[in-house]
Amino acid sequence: MSHTHTTADAAPAAGEAAAEDRVIDTATGQEAPAELSEQRVLGIFTEIADQYEQFNHASSFGQDRHWLDRVVEIAPVTERSRVLDVAGGTGEVTFALCRAYHPEHIILSDYTPGMLEVAKQRIARGDARGVDVETKVVDGQNMPFADASFDVVTMAYGIRNMPDRMACLREIYRVLEPGGTAIILEFSTPPRPAERAFYNAYLRWGIPAWGEHFTGKRDDFVYLAQSIKAFPGPDQFCDMLRRAGFSDPAFERKSFGAVAIYTASK
Repeated sequence: MSHTHTTADAAPAAGEAAAEDRVIDTATGQEAPAELSEQRVLGIFTEIADQYEQFNHASSFGQDRHWLDRVVEIAPVTERSRVLDVAGGTGEVTFALCRAYHPEHIILSDYTPGMLEVAKQRIARGDARGVDVETKVVDGQNMPFADASFDVVTMAYGIRNMPDRMACLREIYRVLEPGGTAIILEFSTPPRPAERAFYNAYLRWGIPAWGEHFTGKRDDFVYLAQSIKAFPGPDQFCDMLRRAGFSDPAFERKSFGAVAIYTASK
């Protein structure tokens, strides 16, 4: 189930820009030093790297495959595309694009070296399908790429874990060539009250339980649930995309609004 929305061009109200530009604790949305979130994220995703894909599949009851299929379906990738996958983790988006489009070059970047080690194992197994996939440890808030380097930038489940989200969005805009497209898949909150209540209960109890099952650690996944609840809603996030420079951000909800897929062009 999905709904597509576009947001009207509107300037943020006084004070909103400053709030969104803050460096925050990604668990609460409150202002905090970047190191707090960055060290937490590094620890959590190093711990779960080997089980990351299994955790996503189990905890979403298989819906993650449908979300990924939709990202691939709307990605304007061709055999000549230069793609950057930001916070690409173990390569789920990257390898799906390889299968579907065989682009010229993909840089699979992530903040956590352990996640990229799993991706390198997948490349060695042939999951890149002969595509030139380069793995690179990168902070998405400060990327070492030249302006206008990529046709398409993708990111799945990454922006939520960054303490300076506007910096990341501005960097994505910077490295895209004019006419390029950004596609961002991120967790959201169902808009209807009954579904939202069920979802919030699942975040509170279900996600930590799955985390404990896969890694033996529950507390790390309490954080993941908190970060989902603290993340801005789709309309607010589209405002952030617009403020980063994108002119036409849009989103569609999937799975009753449990996730949103954002598209924006430069």
